[in-house]
Amino acid sequence: MKKPLIPHGALSCLILMSATGSCGVAVAAQGITGDWNGARERLASDGIELDMGYTVEAARNLSSGLRHTSAHAGQLSASGQFDLQRLWGWEGTRAAASLSLRDGHNLTERAGLGSLLQNQEIYGRGNIARLGSLWLAKQSADGQFDLKLGRVSAGDDFNALDCIAMNLALCGSQPAVFGGDYWFNSPLSQWGGVFTWRPVQEVYVRAGAYQVNPRYADTHGGGLRFAPSGTVGTLTPLELGWEPTFDGRSGHYAVGGWYSSARRADAVQRFPVEGMSQQQELRTGAYGGWASAQQQLTRGSGANERSGLRGQVAFAQGDRRTGDIDQMFNVQLIQTGLMHTRPDDRIGIGLATTRVNPRAARSGQEGVGTAFARREHMAEVFYGWKPLVGVDLQPGIQFVRHPGGFTARKDAVVVGMKADVRF
Repeated sequence: MKKPLIPHGALSCLILMSATGSCGVAVAAQGITGDWNGARERLASDGIELDMGYTVEAARNLSSGLRHTSAHAGQLSASGQFDLQRLWGWEGTRAAASLSLRDGHNLTERAGLGSLLQNQEIYGRGNIARLGSLWLAKQSADGQFDLKLGRVSAGDDFNALDCIAMNLALCGSQPAVFGGDYWFNSPLSQWGGVFTWRPVQEVYVRAGAYQVNPRYADTHGGGLRFAPSGTVGTLTPLELGWEPTFDGRSGHYAVGGWYSSARRADAVQRFPVEGMSQQQELRTGAYGGWASAQQQLTRGSGANERSGLRGQVAFAQGDRRTGDIDQMFNVQLIQTGLMHTRPDDRIGIGLATTRVNPRAARSGQEGVGTAFARREHMAEVFYGWKPLVGVDLQPGIQFVRHPGGFTARKDAVVVGMKADVRF
């Protein structure tokens, strides 16, 4: 039996609202379950912020691939943010913890699209419970220095990009696509530390050190693994950021790079003699860099911090020695608050291109005698609608040109619905 996109209570409320213009119940700003008779407000005043929700991405392939079919992928998540200065008087100290549980299937595989990146970014890393974060952080009294230690995801602090669209090419930290075996985005985490220095309020320098442990990515028992054994190297990213405000419009500009000391297979596949399996030389380390710009372009109605038009441009380059993908670029424009009566609704468009590592492409051509894979291009248009507090519905359409980077493949069209319910 398929799971509903939103809980039955929220669905009933939606139907009632469409008929009467009101749900007939008071819904707090935090989610569909309200303010818990004031408990949420009391917890927040004590420095405790709790969140729980379910995100689902349902998609259908309309062309290309091996079959026209549908698939849904979802994630149940729970998290807590704790201000320990309010709770226990620990000045400048905070903590966080989160868990997730994913479910569903990957449309890219089910439809046989052969594209480089998934149409549903929420899918992946196994349908198991995972520890997403468990960390403690301390900030200096003047706000210049900040240190965070514990179980963390590199993509939360480095090359942190918007994740509003549904296609993976437009969502989240890009280095995880180049090196998902050593750079972990949510819902994975790894032991590590992040140090941030702000010489002035608008400028920061951030450095990190993360344990590379493949066991945490294991889809059979690795989700809640806590022991640090299994280290194969260290991931060390570095980022320089500038966060200016122009006439009340905030921006975030960053450049950075990373190095992983873990051994990794060379991108080139070796075919020694007929009848023997392919071989790949092991390389020591992998590296790359990124640059991104995020800017609020107009102020809109001012109903929320992202009201108006917001733009993002992001580029990342990986080394050609390892990995099947070595370059990504995307640009996005999102307008929030299309009218005063719908201040939280949004419409967006994103364009992305992903390049197959030329060394890997040539190697594959040498082995199987097909044309080189080059670039995969993708466009997504979506509309985000918030029919009631705590419910976000986002229908969209994706167009994938040259799936897998092969010009001979038929372009793909995918329609989908991204829905998020906060409890």
